[in-house]
Amino acid sequence: MSAATEGRERPPTAWVVAGLVALAFAAYARVGSFGFVSYDDPDYVTTNPWVRDGLTWPGVRWALTAAHASNWHPLTWLAHMLDVELYELRPAGHHWSSVILHAASSGLCFVALRALTRRPWPAFWVAALFALHPLRVESVAWISERKDVLSGVFFFLALWCHAAWARAPSVGRYLLLLVLTAAGLAAKPMLVSLPFVLLLLDAWPLGRLAGPTRRPALLEKLPLVALAVLSAVATVWAQRAGGSLYSLESIPLDARLANAPQALLAYVGTAFVPVHLSYFYPHAALLAVAGTSPWTPWALASLALVVLLSLGAALVARRLPPLAVGWAWFVAMLVPVIGLVQVGEQARADRYAYLPLVGLQIALVFGVDALVQRHARLRALAVALGIAALAALGSATFRRSAAWRDSHTLYARALEVSPRNYAAHIGLANELVRNGRADEARAHYEAALAIRPEHPLALYSYGLEEQQRGETERALELYRRAIASLPRLAAAHLNLGALLAQRGELDAARQEFEAVLAVQPDQPDARFNLALLALLEGRPAEALEPLAAVVEARPDHWMAREKLGDAYEALGRHSEAIAAFERALRVHASPNAQRTLAWILATAREDRLRDGAAALELAQAAVRASGRRDPVALEALAAALAETGDFARAAGVEEEALRLLAPSQAEPGRARLELYRAGRPFRHEH
Repeated sequence: MSAATEGRERPPTAWVVAGLVALAFAAYARVGSFGFVSYDDPDYVTTNPWVRDGLTWPGVRWALTAAHASNWHPLTWLAHMLDVELYELRPAGHHWSSVILHAASSGLCFVALRALTRRPWPAFWVAALFALHPLRVESVAWISERKDVLSGVFFFLALWCHAAWARAPSVGRYLLLLVLTAAGLAAKPMLVSLPFVLLLLDAWPLGRLAGPTRRPALLEKLPLVALAVLSAVATVWAQRAGGSLYSLESIPLDARLANAPQALLAYVGTAFVPVHLSYFYPHAALLAVAGTSPWTPWALASLALVVLLSLGAALVARRLPPLAVGWAWFVAMLVPVIGLVQVGEQARADRYAYLPLVGLQIALVFGVDALVQRHARLRALAVALGIAALAALGSATFRRSAAWRDSHTLYARALEVSPRNYAAHIGLANELVRNGRADEARAHYEAALAIRPEHPLALYSYGLEEQQRGETERALELYRRAIASLPRLAAAHLNLGALLAQRGELDAARQEFEAVLAVQPDQPDARFNLALLALLEGRPAEALEPLAAVVEARPDHWMAREKLGDAYEALGRHSEAIAAFERALRVHASPNAQRTLAWILATAREDRLRDGAAALELAQAAVRASGRRDPVALEALAAALAETGDFARAAGVEEEALRLLAPSQAEPGRARLELYRAGRPFRHEH
């Protein structure tokens, strides 16, 4: 197609964008019926207290400073908070937000490439491939991957802005480019390669790397590179803090180097034949027999093929610059996630191809366009093949999205693709346990451990299931193995400590709870359990600080408030105990809080604190809850009756309590009984 012909046939931008948006919505038409999944969605949305509160000023501060889920991406957290503000925890709204962002990116992809290349039809085909390719399902249909679709919007806006800046520079346009780059990095740090992509686009189609524009084109990237470096530093900090960075002992450097070309070719393969897709692809180094070399014949062949493809792209750079630029775009954007710095246990991930794949699609579409330019008779064939490809890809995306319907489907589909997928076995086992199918779950835990015998999450999850079944010894063994494999696994330390405390091994339990706090200094359950140990050992003063920290972090933690009341009561600080119990009872009507508060209100030595009527009401509620089988609640009721002057009933209730108490515990009760018979209330002298 000549430039003149293309000019006459230039499609209206608004109609093309509307068509691309419609294609994206059609491909993801059923995600509104999907739910949340257990794979990261709890961390990102459903159990994240900051996100669940919606948009709040404390939440904004947290988003700007948090390294939660091993990432620093404040705009992504704010986007999730906005969804909760709009839709609460109804998953349909969260899914549609992702589809809207992906559809917007599809339209912006066309607008940006049209502005850069001034070739609307090739730009349309690239954008249509972007909208419909199945490799993008994970980014769109998985709520936790909001960062991909959000960063995509800023990425294409930055490309569009760069096209305008390159052709008509102005301070405003450059500042806007900086803002869009920073926003994209704040949505997902994978955009660290954006400055290099802009440099590639300066080479083609903008032609700015030759002549007098070369130096300015290079210098203007320096502030963008600085932003990328800052984002990279923040990302490494967040991933190290979250324990997601794998050491060279876990996955050696030679295994990472061997995986990189294989992963690269796998992305190329699934770009052209998108089959056998999974939410998780295990790293070969974690499945290999110890002592075997990662440089298999296929790894060596993959390296050779990647080198040949790169050399080929370089050789045709002058004659077919879109091929070279597209290939370089693809490779450069994958470098941060190719596994040289290993984050997680995956060999590769479909979500990582969300933006890099655009490079391959540019190479393909503009390569075909160059061929059609030379052989016009091929145009009809190319269009027909393109339409067929879009139809096939859209259909495949529609089908593939169903894998994200729910957690069970997600893990089951992954096992259909790869039976040795230990992560899918663990995920499916956890789902089966949640659905009351523990016997089926055990087979999947065993399968995961047969593949990776010391996998910490498999051991921990299996231990939790065994603990729930009452198999304490087996649970202890599994928790200890999990900790030996991953000493920073706080949840295993926490549960192991709880089991040890139940067995009376309090010193060992304390060590486990302290190990939790060494990893997560603000972990409220570990603080709470340490406080319980202090109370059990008769050290209420030591329980005050950890309990106060728990209620500050989790104001709705009624048990912590109740135990705080117990600690104050044991120390004779009745005024503070009353306040703690009253706050606990606003959240939960605990019989223990009712009976203890009733006891204080009926027996406190301070006249100003006693309230017989309130004590009587609370004690009656506690007795009703116990069915008159709790002697402590009955004694509180007796004290409340005495405080209101009903000594005859008080004595009768105290006699009832004494019949339930062990003989060794009855002496104080008999003394109180004599007081009631003498028409005198009991006063707590502590």
